[in-house]
Amino acid sequence: MPNGNSVVLIGRPNVGKSTLFNRLAGGRLAIVGDMPGITRDRKSAMVSLCGLEFELLDAPGVDPLSRDALAISMNAQSLAGVRESVVVFFMVDAREGITLLDREIASWLRSSFGKVGNRPVILIENKSEGNFSPVNASVLGFGEGIAISAEHNLGMDGIYEALVKCDALNVGEKCEVTQENAVKIAVIGRPNVGKSTLINAILEDDRLLTGEQAGITRDAISVDCKFKNRRITLIDTAGQRRKSQIKAKIEAISVMDARRYIRQAHVAWVLTDIENPLEKQDITVAREAFEEGKIVIFILSKSDKSSNPDEVQKSVERRLQKEFAQLPGVLCLLISAKEKKGLARVFNVSLKLFDNWSRRIPTGVLNRWLQTAVSQTPPPLVHNLPIKLKYISQTSSKPPTFVIFANRSDHLPDSYGRYLLNHLSKSFEFGGVPLRLSFRQRKNPFGNCS
Repeated sequence: MPNGNSVVLIGRPNVGKSTLFNRLAGGRLAIVGDMPGITRDRKSAMVSLCGLEFELLDAPGVDPLSRDALAISMNAQSLAGVRESVVVFFMVDAREGITLLDREIASWLRSSFGKVGNRPVILIENKSEGNFSPVNASVLGFGEGIAISAEHNLGMDGIYEALVKCDALNVGEKCEVTQENAVKIAVIGRPNVGKSTLINAILEDDRLLTGEQAGITRDAISVDCKFKNRRITLIDTAGQRRKSQIKAKIEAISVMDARRYIRQAHVAWVLTDIENPLEKQDITVAREAFEEGKIVIFILSKSDKSSNPDEVQKSVERRLQKEFAQLPGVLCLLISAKEKKGLARVFNVSLKLFDNWSRRIPTGVLNRWLQTAVSQTPPPLVHNLPIKLKYISQTSSKPPTFVIFANRSDHLPDSYGRYLLNHLSKSFEFGGVPLRLSFRQRKNPFGNCS
């Protein structure tokens, strides 16, 4: 069903749709480059243009003439974008003029309206900066075009006037945006482990492009859903290979984009194929998420392809206990996106860990815990003098971060810090949640306890 405030960008590859998307959205949200076909999934952002608010969809380049399977899937993504929108921005390249493919897209659009209902089409002539002769865009059958330059921020007032004139947007309607308390989950891992397939299974919709070919996903795509009345934002990211294997510039940009979205997320699902479980690269991407303070959950996908998935899971769990000793209780869960098995458990676990990750422990409770931990295993002596742990405080959450004030704190061995971290995790049921613990040398704020 169309959103009363949605506009979709349509056009052949490499005419500047993503550049205009970034311009109107106010940031580099979509990957851009000189190579055609970079955008493969439809991406959305909220836009405010001269006070006019709407949702803008960046759709893949359309090529109705191609019989390539990937191009056909991209065309379907673009058609879905038309179906979801009430206005179409049809973009052409003013430098190249109207091409045969532009004419085919115009015919494709008109035939599509038979399936999704008529839509106002605003023709946009991009790359019109400089002394280029006006193109005869009216031959496409959608009226005169609006000359703009997305790269140089020219002609945006013309887009605004055309939107107001077509009167298709519900101007008084506020677009739905992701709530601040949404749980943001980034799905990360190597290429071709089933990240997009998993999200499609959750949404019960072919929202994202999938296929046997590795590296189909380039842009990180955010989609919203709900689980038990909790708002969830799922973020599909590009597959991350070892740095030594990344040769193409577009892949390097995609990986950088994925890491940027991981920093914005709360939870990282590290998806790994049960037929090739827990490769070195899986550990690498998980460590990066852990170092950012994110909740890390390993997910063994395609469990339907294994004759003994439980044994594989136990083997992975044993290795994780060694690889992630600093993250007590790190979890590995089994799923099958194809059979839709294990999905509810992944969400239940993620939400429970998120709530713990957001938790704050009262100071009095923490200090009673510290007394117990120290009495059970006192810190070692330094030159025959005791190290006194005076006071503990939680300074922040997401991730839970604690500071212990002590005399001679610089002499505390790392092993004792790990003891306290593990004890803290077990005592307050922080298993699977990244914790931060540091020491400061400072007088007790409640008095002289030396």
